[in-house]
Amino acid sequence: MAYGMPDFKPTNPMKTQTSRQTSRNFARYLPIDDALFASPVFLTSAGRTTIPPGAAYPPPGHPDLYQFKWRDGRVLPEFSLLWVEAGAGVWETRGGSFPIRAGQVGQVLSGQWHRYRPDPAIGWTECWVQFNGRLAHELEADGHFPAANPVSTPGNPRLFARQLLEFLRDIAAPDFRNDTAQGLRLLGLLGVLRDATQTSAAPARGLIENARQHIWSHSHRQLNVAEVAEHLGVSRRTLERAFTTAGLPGVLEEITRCRLNRAERLLRETRLPVQHIVSLAGFGTAEQMRLQFQARHNRSPSAYRKTHQAG
Repeated sequence: MAYGMPDFKPTNPMKTQTSRQTSRNFARYLPIDDALFASPVFLTSAGRTTIPPGAAYPPPGHPDLYQFKWRDGRVLPEFSLLWVEAGAGVWETRGGSFPIRAGQVGQVLSGQWHRYRPDPAIGWTECWVQFNGRLAHELEADGHFPAANPVSTPGNPRLFARQLLEFLRDIAAPDFRNDTAQGLRLLGLLGVLRDATQTSAAPARGLIENARQHIWSHSHRQLNVAEVAEHLGVSRRTLERAFTTAGLPGVLEEITRCRLNRAERLLRETRLPVQHIVSLAGFGTAEQMRLQFQARHNRSPSAYRKTHQAG
């Protein structure tokens, strides 16, 4: 099934395209100035391409960084979403091989080896956006990109398709300007995809979200994994398995992350003594907090404060 919109018509991958104007294909690799590079998330490239049956893949003409050969695969320094508008193919990472068909989205993580291609018997039409920025890396660290299975099916495919195609139509326009507003649009697209791709795992997702809510409400106490599981009425093994299956760090790591985030905020935004922050953040001792700061920031809490607190 293919999705279209006025002035941006999807093409049939079964037919060889003879004109870029007819196929509406395009690829844009966008300049990133210092201000945009410093923004939380920014767009780096986007495009739409129809690959006819039997055609070589990937087609020539992309910058060397993005070109690849099937036998070698590719690693990118950024993130990518590729939506199959029509047709079907295969997507591979170190985690395995995954079929991908029309209406599904393949996700590439920064630094992840991958390769993908259309089925040579039918071809495909691909639409992609690539992006980077510190927020994208934070979302990856927080488990917002499913590493276990990089291929997702949006629960509301028409909404996702409409937003993506509108975004691509604007990017293809001659007067398109890459700025921070495009990063916000990208986050909206990611939000639609994330909500949609979690629908098939609703019970586990509910358990994970309830666990996180409890952790973030009670991590100032000496909370442990067993207490979280008991509060939720499940075994520790069940709770840990839910996090693992979702490709997330463990429950203990979530507790530590919560405490670290709270300690970082207090160090940046208050002048409370470090020892007081140890208690407010839920660390048992100052040494425990120091070790966690050393692991994440390669500096002590006091040094972190000096770096981030103005005045």
